[in-house]
Amino acid sequence: MKSKHYSGLSIRAGLVAVVLLCSQLAMAEPTSVRVEAGSLSRAINQFAQQAGIAVVMDDSLLSGLTSEGLVGEFEPEQGLNRLLSSSGYVARKTPQGYVIEAQQANMLDPVKVSAAGYLETAYGPVEGYVATRSATATKTDTALMETPQSVSVVSRQEMDDRDVRDIGEAVSYTSGVSTGATGETTLFGGNNVRIRGYGGNGTAGSSFNEYLDGLKLKGSNFVSANLDPWMFERVEVVKGPASVLFGQTQPGGVVNMVSKRPHEDMTNKVRLGTGNFDRASAAFDVGSGVNEQLAFRVTGLGLNGETQQDHSDRERQMLAPSMRWKNDTTDFTLLAQYQRDDINATVLGAIPRDGVFSNPNGRVPASFRVGDPGFEFWDREVWSVGYLLSHHVSGDVTFRQNVRFTDNALDSNWLYRRSLEADQRTLQRSAFSAVENSSDWTIDNQLEWKTTTGSLDHTVLMGADYYHFENDTLRGFSAAPSIDLFEPVYNVAIPAPPIYQSIDNQVEQLGFYLQDQIHIGALSFLVGGRYDDAKTSAENNLSSSKTDSSDNAFTGRAGVIYNFANGVAPYASYSQSFEPVGGTDFNGSQFEPMEGEQYEVGVKYQPVGTQHLITISAFDLTQQNMTTADPVNPGFNIQTGEVNTRGLELEGKARLNRNVNLTAAYTYLNDEVTDSNNGDEGKRRPQVPESTASLWVNYSMLSGPLSGVELGGGVRYTGETEGDNTNTFSVPSYTLVDLALRYDLGKGPLALDGWNANINVNNLLDEYYIASCSTDSTCFLGQERSIRAAVEYSW
Repeated sequence: MKSKHYSGLSIRAGLVAVVLLCSQLAMAEPTSVRVEAGSLSRAINQFAQQAGIAVVMDDSLLSGLTSEGLVGEFEPEQGLNRLLSSSGYVARKTPQGYVIEAQQANMLDPVKVSAAGYLETAYGPVEGYVATRSATATKTDTALMETPQSVSVVSRQEMDDRDVRDIGEAVSYTSGVSTGATGETTLFGGNNVRIRGYGGNGTAGSSFNEYLDGLKLKGSNFVSANLDPWMFERVEVVKGPASVLFGQTQPGGVVNMVSKRPHEDMTNKVRLGTGNFDRASAAFDVGSGVNEQLAFRVTGLGLNGETQQDHSDRERQMLAPSMRWKNDTTDFTLLAQYQRDDINATVLGAIPRDGVFSNPNGRVPASFRVGDPGFEFWDREVWSVGYLLSHHVSGDVTFRQNVRFTDNALDSNWLYRRSLEADQRTLQRSAFSAVENSSDWTIDNQLEWKTTTGSLDHTVLMGADYYHFENDTLRGFSAAPSIDLFEPVYNVAIPAPPIYQSIDNQVEQLGFYLQDQIHIGALSFLVGGRYDDAKTSAENNLSSSKTDSSDNAFTGRAGVIYNFANGVAPYASYSQSFEPVGGTDFNGSQFEPMEGEQYEVGVKYQPVGTQHLITISAFDLTQQNMTTADPVNPGFNIQTGEVNTRGLELEGKARLNRNVNLTAAYTYLNDEVTDSNNGDEGKRRPQVPESTASLWVNYSMLSGPLSGVELGGGVRYTGETEGDNTNTFSVPSYTLVDLALRYDLGKGPLALDGWNANINVNNLLDEYYIASCSTDSTCFLGQERSIRAAVEYSW
């Protein structure tokens, strides 16, 4: 506990130091500028006016080009060239001022020129791997360098280069995130993504803090959506408590998936693929602008094949149409999604510890299936429809309304492990069935107001959101025949398990939030608060009983960041979260919500004139009011449980020249149960690695005989984890290697313009590993080597 005390003090001291530093820098009144994103010509004029300099340029040269804006302290020539860094033009000093002229080509240091004056927004495509803007952390289109919190963005290009198959794979090279703890289950059951040690709990369909276009994807215990990443433009991870903007959340952070949306001049794609496990797939992404106001887009995918489990198969169909209408003041996008999964595999394929560690009978094959193909099925269907509306009420005021209705349905049977007999090969099993349906309405109203008070620029966000969720579940349970780990016999007779649970659930949440982003030159403050009222009810149809509960909470956040002219931006932040807890104590008193609190300090670095972004962060995160055993009244719980997680994260994304993209990450987590009556106080939670690290590099050959070839490679390291709550054994660390090879057939001898071929391999060396063991000492086998090949046509 002493180390926790001093480490917590160091994080808090660092936060205070950063705040004081930023305040002193602001009071010193340095020469600074704040140039809004938009037309490059207008940005140059705005900079010249603020810097008090003369600039000579031909506006026609910069016609159609855009700027991402500029904030910080800059010398005139330095600031001008940073604004021009993506245009192919430079500023040259003359006796009369500065002149804008074309940059001389230098093949050793190519200039990044955006196609058609491309300007990144928080909701659209990212050029390469390095995003500059995000809306997930603030609900406003904000530069990452002005956001006092650690935020990671995975672009569409990065997802395509790695050919990701689910959200877990999309964020597997992201700092602060651990994935794949349940092995292959993540590909069809649930994503099992943990952020800073919090999130997926190891069960199928486990719901972590998952959002689609800023609106929560709730689902129920088993019937979560697990949407295919082909429909996403970008995936964003905000680390740390986020209840101020999103209400009920776990403290580790949120993952927000941004849908592909219609836009003018988009690239259309058709893709056909194959792979091991008899994989066959087809996908398309097509759309166009109908006229200046109307555009459409349709994304679809179909796949079938096997899983690594013996005698298994899976199918998926996905369709996501969208339409966008806009004029000078209004932007309206209609979005719909449909996805169906039909899977014959064991969703909870865990094996008791003694079956996988030092088993005298040998090593359990990674292809071993705990269940039975004659009994198991997992049929899931999800569809949703909604819209994103933005209306400029005036030049300074914008109203936004985001709405979505989602319907989930699941019909399933599966077997799961019980105990292992003394021979360490006979596995006792149970049969389980679940029929679940859920639906939810989500609406988020936002009013954004940009104003100035003296020397302060404000972006004020006022919002009210409402969430309504209904779920009915029918579950069965019974004993099932045992199976031999090394000589399994399948297609045995297993009767349908009798129903033991029939429950209807309902959740309502109403929240009001207020946020102000304040800018004083290069200094940016963020403050916000939120009030939530949440109600839940559960009706037991078998016992004809009903329980109701209600919670309310206020959460807050504050942050500060200062942008130096050299691209360095230190920041500090404080944030809170809350999450309702069901049940009552011995006296019948309703449990209070779990509460999260985090202190974070860090530095962001974006070298001037480059497409690089490096973030270093340190944090102290505590979750309180966790349920733990009541020492006085056996069989009941009390709320004195607490977990503290302190960590360090490093992440870098870069584009080197025009032909190298990379992403690198490292995470250290010191996780400790600091208060508990369950015998785990002072212990580390299972499935939370102390260290993770990753590196992915994609290299494109631009000239020579290999022109058109792209080679990508990555390494993912997951450190040792604990195998149970009391830390009686550990799960060894493992390292996985990934590979990608792509070839532009338009540069080959057949000159097939628009065509390319690619191969992606996960776990190239076919490493056998234990992905993790959970709280009850059951363990998940890791994913075997996966090989996928595809041809794609773009136009």
